[in-house]
Amino acid sequence: MRGSIKKEKNGTYTYCVYAGIDENGKKKYKRKRGFKGQHECEAALAQEINMITKGTILVDESTKVSDYMDYWLKGYKTNISETTYARYEQFVRDIKKYLGNYKLTQLKPLIIQNFYEKLLSERKLEPSSVVKVHRMLNLALKMAVGWQLIINNPCEHVKAPKANTKHFDLWSLDEIEDYMELLKNTEFYKYAFIALKTGMRIGEMLALTWDDVDLVYGTITINKTLQYLNGIKKIKPPKTKKSNRTIPIDEKTVKFLKLLKAQQKELKLKTGISYKYVFSNPEGEPMSPVNVSGKLMHRALEKYDIPAIRFHDFRHLHATLLLKAGVNPKIVSERLGHSTIAITLDIYSEVIPDMQREAIEKIKDFV
Repeated sequence: MRGSIKKEKNGTYTYCVYAGIDENGKKKYKRKRGFKGQHECEAALAQEINMITKGTILVDESTKVSDYMDYWLKGYKTNISETTYARYEQFVRDIKKYLGNYKLTQLKPLIIQNFYEKLLSERKLEPSSVVKVHRMLNLALKMAVGWQLIINNPCEHVKAPKANTKHFDLWSLDEIEDYMELLKNTEFYKYAFIALKTGMRIGEMLALTWDDVDLVYGTITINKTLQYLNGIKKIKPPKTKKSNRTIPIDEKTVKFLKLLKAQQKELKLKTGISYKYVFSNPEGEPMSPVNVSGKLMHRALEKYDIPAIRFHDFRHLHATLLLKAGVNPKIVSERLGHSTIAITLDIYSEVIPDMQREAIEKIKDFV
């Protein structure tokens, strides 16, 4: 990284150094004027280049939100997964676009409130997405308070938009039976069947190995997940501690998995490839989530004119069926691997009132 020094007409010195690309994709430079001597200016330039190269910034009253957010995210990267980091990068881009030119000390609650309004009106983000931006910005500014860069966290006085109540356009009980019967004739069926029977996340399913499946006792142990980012597949620990779990499966699921395992053994005799993963591609590697939830799923649904849903909706169908069958929400929460039962109750709040009505009907003749 190179910088330049210039002697001004008044005898002082100024340095200029390339500092990367801004949120609009344009080159940005850092300049500082007023050095009395050339050696003083050269030393300051060397320090600036060193800080830019290391990804650090010299924080003072003139530090801009744009610089601070870059600094914060780079340091916070080790605390989050790659997928979360990629999402935070997008959040930071939005923050830099709308708030980047403000000094960190200039941020006020009203400025942030207006920023959220622009995310809704101009960026057309869902309220739930803006809530996530708010949580991340609040965390970043809370750390700024801890580092004594600002006195107060303005996010604490901002009301984030209320996330929309989740509504799922799911298949009905009768439709599930009909649609799954049609899907039996497609390559996608095995993925739909296991997702519907277990409520596993797609990453958890595709990371599943035969060592995780106990076909004698009828259990599946979920201890890893497949992440797909920038075209690269990686096996990672589960989403949360509660995502580490062992779930029981019924006899029909055991029988289905035995058949799938037998098919892989037959295929091994032809190819010589060992199939470690329950859902392997022809090379014995885990299937790509993009192919499963994208091409395979869409092709199967379109073939039989089945109403489109997301792959994640099989997880919602599984939970909804359990709740409507009267299974305790705590058990459902544990089976899904939610970090708290509150998450389960929030997501499936539409189902709970129906359960309450059914419960009242059951006890109406007791008194």
